[in-house]
Amino acid sequence: MLFLPESHGRFPVGTTTFKLPVSTKVLGTAKIHSDGHSDDGPSVKPALQLDEVVFTAYYPADVKGSNIKKGLDWLLRSVSELRCQHVKLTVLRTQARSETRPSTCWPLVIFSHGLGGSRTAYSQVCSRLASSGRVVLAIQHRDGSGHAFVSLTTGPRLYVREKDLIWTSDDEKTMINFRQQQLAFRRHEIYLAFRSFKQLIQDGYQGSSHGLQSIDKKSIDWSSWSSDVDTKAVECDKDVLLAGHSFGGATVASKTYFKNVQRLIPAVQFTILSTDPPPDVSAPIPVHKALILDPWLEPIPSPGPSPPQGPGDTLPQLLVINSEKFSLWKDHFARLIGVVQAWEPEKRRVLTILRSQHESFSDFPLLPLVSRRAARIVMDRIVELSEAFIDGSLDTFVDETATRKMEIRIVGKKPGGSPQRQFVGEVGELIAHYLRNADPAAAASDTSIPLFKSIGLSQAKAAEAAKNAKSANVLRNLIVSYDLAEAHLDEKQATVVTALAGQLAKTESVEPSEQAFAVKAILDGKLKSVDQVNAAVKYLEISKAPINELEFDTECGVGFSITSEELYDAVTSYIRENTVTGWPNLGSVISGVKASPALRWANPLEVKNAVEKAFTETFGAKEAAKPKTKDSKKEKAPQPTATVSEADAGSSSSNRKPVFEEGFLGALHKPGENPQTSPELREQHLGATDGQVWTRFPPEPNGYLHIGHSKAIFVNFGYAAHHGGKCYLRFDDTNPEKEEARYFESIIEVVRWLGFEPWKITYSSDYFDQLYDLAVELIKRDKAYVCHCTQEQIKADRGEKISAPKACVHRSRPIQESLDEFKKMTDGYYRPKEANLRMKMDLTDGNPQMWDLTAYRVLDATHHRTLDKWKIYPTYDYTHCLVDSFENISHSLCTTEFIASRQSYEWLCDALDVYKPRQSEFGRLNLQGTINSKRKILQLVDEGYVSGWDDPRLYTLIALRRRGVPPGAILSFVSTLGVSTAASNIQIARFEQTVRQYLEGSAPRLFMVMRPLKVIIENVPDDYLVMVDKPFHPKNPQLGSSQIPFTRTIYIDADDFRLEDSKDYFRLAPGKSVGLFQAPYPITCTSYKTDSVTGEVTEVFCRLENSGTPPKPKAYIQWVAEHASSGSPVRIDETRIFHPLFKSDNPLAAVPDFKADINSNSMEVIKGAMVEVSFWPLAKRSIADALEEARARSAKAKVIPGAGSDGADTPEITPEQLVGKECVRFQGLRVAYLAVDSDSRLGALEEPSDVTPGIRQGDYLVLNRIASLKEDVGKGM
Repeated sequence: MLFLPESHGRFPVGTTTFKLPVSTKVLGTAKIHSDGHSDDGPSVKPALQLDEVVFTAYYPADVKGSNIKKGLDWLLRSVSELRCQHVKLTVLRTQARSETRPSTCWPLVIFSHGLGGSRTAYSQVCSRLASSGRVVLAIQHRDGSGHAFVSLTTGPRLYVREKDLIWTSDDEKTMINFRQQQLAFRRHEIYLAFRSFKQLIQDGYQGSSHGLQSIDKKSIDWSSWSSDVDTKAVECDKDVLLAGHSFGGATVASKTYFKNVQRLIPAVQFTILSTDPPPDVSAPIPVHKALILDPWLEPIPSPGPSPPQGPGDTLPQLLVINSEKFSLWKDHFARLIGVVQAWEPEKRRVLTILRSQHESFSDFPLLPLVSRRAARIVMDRIVELSEAFIDGSLDTFVDETATRKMEIRIVGKKPGGSPQRQFVGEVGELIAHYLRNADPAAAASDTSIPLFKSIGLSQAKAAEAAKNAKSANVLRNLIVSYDLAEAHLDEKQATVVTALAGQLAKTESVEPSEQAFAVKAILDGKLKSVDQVNAAVKYLEISKAPINELEFDTECGVGFSITSEELYDAVTSYIRENTVTGWPNLGSVISGVKASPALRWANPLEVKNAVEKAFTETFGAKEAAKPKTKDSKKEKAPQPTATVSEADAGSSSSNRKPVFEEGFLGALHKPGENPQTSPELREQHLGATDGQVWTRFPPEPNGYLHIGHSKAIFVNFGYAAHHGGKCYLRFDDTNPEKEEARYFESIIEVVRWLGFEPWKITYSSDYFDQLYDLAVELIKRDKAYVCHCTQEQIKADRGEKISAPKACVHRSRPIQESLDEFKKMTDGYYRPKEANLRMKMDLTDGNPQMWDLTAYRVLDATHHRTLDKWKIYPTYDYTHCLVDSFENISHSLCTTEFIASRQSYEWLCDALDVYKPRQSEFGRLNLQGTINSKRKILQLVDEGYVSGWDDPRLYTLIALRRRGVPPGAILSFVSTLGVSTAASNIQIARFEQTVRQYLEGSAPRLFMVMRPLKVIIENVPDDYLVMVDKPFHPKNPQLGSSQIPFTRTIYIDADDFRLEDSKDYFRLAPGKSVGLFQAPYPITCTSYKTDSVTGEVTEVFCRLENSGTPPKPKAYIQWVAEHASSGSPVRIDETRIFHPLFKSDNPLAAVPDFKADINSNSMEVIKGAMVEVSFWPLAKRSIADALEEARARSAKAKVIPGAGSDGADTPEITPEQLVGKECVRFQGLRVAYLAVDSDSRLGALEEPSDVTPGIRQGDYLVLNRIASLKEDVGKGM
């Protein structure tokens, strides 16, 4: 026999199992094979078919005459006796409800089990609650989540797995979707069980209305179950407790959803806690409290429950008891906190029991042979907390129990190498989690702010520190743990402590003793700046106690000093080594000297003064800028081969130098000035390039390009074009595990769409043979070796980039041995990560990029071009500089995150005695309020926040193209920003303004009404028609003109009419006149018609002022006429208005993650707008003109000598691919700039040019708003 521990409550416990046969009901759409397996069978049956409800009642019981003293007995049963699981529990022999009743009646608890559980797998929790004087109904869910059961109609069923499911509908075919259907199924079961049990208590077992049958083979004293006139046996009318574990926790607190066109929208309805039970099932369950044990929330669609919205809806008191494992699960725990935020603060608590596991809430850890003392302690704590919560004494219990702060320590490594984390504390201790009040007004009064001010922070800095929940929590712990409120810090020290908290919040590797060391360093005045704190935390992440103080001080710049002579010598040495040519390089030299590891902690002002002194002595005094003269104009450069189809995007105005001649780009070296190890290399390079500028744009084909890439494209292609040079488009295809064909094609298409024609399209893989030969040569020169260290050991040897590196144990192996090992790598002898070729660089250098970087690694992947030829692939650090050398690049232009890589770039070229290009770094482009991370965008796509990578709310270049942003506007935007070494962090509003300015003079103007209101002109005949000549742009006659009809019935925008006139209102109102753009006469409102139900105006009746002297209108409005024979008006099926996808300028700062900052109202869809009939010829002409230009560009590019691609597998981008529906752009007069969306179906655009365009059967017209006509504060595009 396998006995569980006894219950030591006030009462012995009895159990009775009931079943309730019900009319068969199928819920959900999933099916399974009739035998429960995924093998082919003769038929399938519903996966979720409800034909009976089973539950076990645990209750206080009489045990007179029983001598059984042991706890629950687990017995194996034969399959024929299975009803709910592989094991069946028998509890005490005599099973009648106790006659020792409480003063009123027994409270009721309903319990929902987790996945793989059953009605008896939680008998310890249920029986111990029952022994304290409660009746517990443990539901046996028949939703395929238990071990096994035998159904009356479908026979034996096993646990349903994803591979067992058969989908016969269009529903999403995922396990999560099935889990959501299971939640709905469980909801029915719980309501049916409650209804029948309540009826049993009310009518007695002999009554027929409850329908319950006992399936236990024992005699029961049913009289003790019945209620009488004076006393109810069990309280079912109020104060019911709802409880559940894991998936049962999701059952307690989840909700249903419905779809709209943008994304899943929550329909607030808690599965059980709602006041609306399933139809025809039961009255509401009067839930007073909810006990959720270690809930598994993933089946609940994001973002989780929200507060009830209906009148009178309230939420019960809530206690969540979490396992340590689930509280350490960051994303899940953050989501849990988001769910709990729906409760009022006084009604919600979240507790974690230290050393508890997910299974700790069930019986399994308590079984003999596996039971441990820790498991019993945890179970005792679970029951104690549950009882205290039910009894209303939870706060007192928690106050009297040992509690801990949420501090994490590393206790080892998991099998995969990631750190094994654990909360600080002992088994059974509690963490009471702080929950920020969701109410902003309440958050303002957060007690954190006074606490933060107590250490010396100002009100503004304290409020700022309280915004980030994670770092604020760490800061609170630091203040309390080290009595910082009594340390009398000044504001600067308080700011440094706050910075320390921010850094500690980002890591889990700094132990409390190491935190104490850092705090003491601040208090002692050693760490005085945020920079020093950042270095300190990085050092403490890998250097464990006891701390080497001397090494710590060195790494953090403590006590750093340098004489003016030493600083001057370092500056002059830097100037010599980097071939600085004069004063134009001043800024880059200052930045480079500051970035030097040896001078990291030098005073910035002293560095600047030393550099200027060195420049004066080397190049002479700085000359004042010479005034421009007419003779100083340069001759026009010859037609470049790296072409730009737009007008010179590098010139933002006629009285300003092109961006390629000033600042960072203007100071770049001339071809051939980059130093080489021998004159022959320089001469060979100039011979190959004829002294031209040769650049390259080298994207990785593992994602779609975004707005930041547009700057790199502009700089590389534009700089070469400006100087009459050439630019390669080179794919850095050295990682076949992440590369996809769609990215190659998209990148080529985007580059050409922006107006650039690559001189050649090449691939790093074109040079794999040469790269391999040079790797062998590098080994022969004793400049590389094969290393067999693990990734963790390599990182440790390299000092994690913050401390001195150590030589790898394989670094000194003989050359021939490395050659042999490298050959074995090439032949596939080693698996990935078992061997790497590393470059033997300079471990004494202060730059981590010189610490023996990896050159080749083993990858078990098929390459898109070389297929399975290679088992090894070169790294970026090895490949990039060598391919630049092979292609004779004169200017290797990249962003500033590669500054440190310049040294390794040049080292490798010199180590192999090959031509050495010059790498120069410029600041990258970032748009505030956007996300460019491929991984994060993929999350948005997969989770339905956006429709795809080209969703117009994103800032990928394919998304901007789809929205209708012209490529010339993007180039104009980048050009006006200029190019420097500083990063460009630009507000979206500035980008929008550039787009508006570009479209202002180039976009045709059409009459358009967003919300049409019908206007009937009463004083003209029904067939009245005037064809109005209308220019497409009043200031740009080259755009042409059109004729549109003006008739008796026209439409105006509903916003241009109001019933109540006012002095400052000049549009249409009863008795008032208004002008119509381009129409022959103004109109005056004489009457109107309204809807009898809504009161809204549906028609307006007007008089055309076509006799006598018409009144002079004070305002003009747009209109469209109804004229069937000409196809007017053009009706728009959808007009999509886009607003910012995120609510703030920095989504990455949102808590718990960037998705918390998503703007749920980022897209507005307006249906039924109208536009003038000139839209059709304009659309057809726009497509034809764009196609003609694309074909001309393609033909021109093909005749450039040597241009193109040598690879037959390079995607060929046709002119037709460069022309999409987004080319149809216009300004809706007084509305916005708009473009046709790719979702549109327009038959006329597919017809020959001589066919008159118009609407065709099956057409569907969708417009996107490119930009508003003026800055729309808070809404953006």
